[in-house]
Amino acid sequence: MDAHLTPDKSTQPQKGTSLVDIAHEELHRRITDGLLVDGDRIVIDQLARELSISLIPVREALARLHAEGLVTFERNKGYRVAPRPSPSELRRLFEARLVLEQGAVEVALARGVPLALGDIEAINKLIARGAYGTTFRGFREFVTLNERFHSELVALSANPHLEEAYRRLGYHQQITRPTYGHGVPDLDLIVSEHEAILDALRRADLEGVRRALRDHILGGYDRLAAVLGSDGMAEHGHWT
Repeated sequence: MDAHLTPDKSTQPQKGTSLVDIAHEELHRRITDGLLVDGDRIVIDQLARELSISLIPVREALARLHAEGLVTFERNKGYRVAPRPSPSELRRLFEARLVLEQGAVEVALARGVPLALGDIEAINKLIARGAYGTTFRGFREFVTLNERFHSELVALSANPHLEEAYRRLGYHQQITRPTYGHGVPDLDLIVSEHEAILDALRRADLEGVRRALRDHILGGYDRLAAVLGSDGMAEHGHWT
């Protein structure tokens, strides 16, 4: 890891967050903003010195990043920045999201009781009011809110196994790297698609919510492919 890299104080979590969160946030920023690139070795004691914290929080932060797919680990070699997800890997991430989110809302609606949607509605309003930049500092708030929106959808299932499976995807952490420098160009459309999902949930319309989720998630993949301008993003053709 380059010695000249120093913590960005403006991106550190607010007072009261843990040292693990601080180390995780700083490493995530460096990876997202390209200060650490694919294959770069992460020296634990050097990072601890830079952040003025002990080794233990840094190790725990790296373990979290490893679970999220942002770093790799080899015994006797340590941690390195993971390769960016390939077009096919990104496609599989979107597919996995679709299956888990559709399944979760199906479980939730099968209970036949009104769903508590107030928190999810409030999150979407926060997303709509945001002003997001193109670096990790500006993009972080959107990623965090968007992750909360979709995690809360999955949580409607009241099934901890589904919630854990969704968390372990690491989708929202992975997506920051290919979208770096682009920001959120489709913010209004994202908010509108979220509202379509919520509207179908309010009506307990399973087919409607499945369709809204499909349009949102797979449409998001198509828009990402267009923004990145990569022919490889569409190597499997249109969604079916």
